[in-house]
Amino acid sequence: MLDRRSRKDRVATTWPTADHLAYATSGDLSAFVRHPHDDGVWLGAIGILGDLPAEIDAVVSLCRVGRTQVPGRIRAENRIAVWLVDEPALKANPNLSFVLTDTVDAIATLRAEGRTVLVHCVQAVSRTPAVGALYAARHRGIPIGQALRDVTDVLPHAHPNAAFLQALWAQA
Repeated sequence: MLDRRSRKDRVATTWPTADHLAYATSGDLSAFVRHPHDDGVWLGAIGILGDLPAEIDAVVSLCRVGRTQVPGRIRAENRIAVWLVDEPALKANPNLSFVLTDTVDAIATLRAEGRTVLVHCVQAVSRTPAVGALYAARHRGIPIGQALRDVTDVLPHAHPNAAFLQALWAQA
């Protein structure tokens, strides 16, 4: 379908130039729980950005966000945008193991700096639980199987896609 909006209107409402990306048709965007193995890490969906608790001072976004969607009080150096496509096809994330490892290492660095971190994607169904489980395994010493179970216990709708699961088990 041809988008007949003016270029100015398209630019104002699409990533990466939009101030806010609407995910209203994506289902439940309210997931927000503490990481089962680190009280300083929160796992959630994009909806929490609109009402982010004051204690959170770092945000790791695993999905596209608008330019002003992350609250302004979160300093630029404490915002991490991760290009992680929620697709099971290996070609969607050609460097998946590296991206996952780099992401959880960045979370660990923020935690070492004393930051309280929100890790989020759109619904906290696939990307967020995969990253949460790998963080527990790599930086908290939890076996990957247990880490996956524990994260999916606190995020009951969690269902990491097959490529993410394969990458997690490969790093176990």
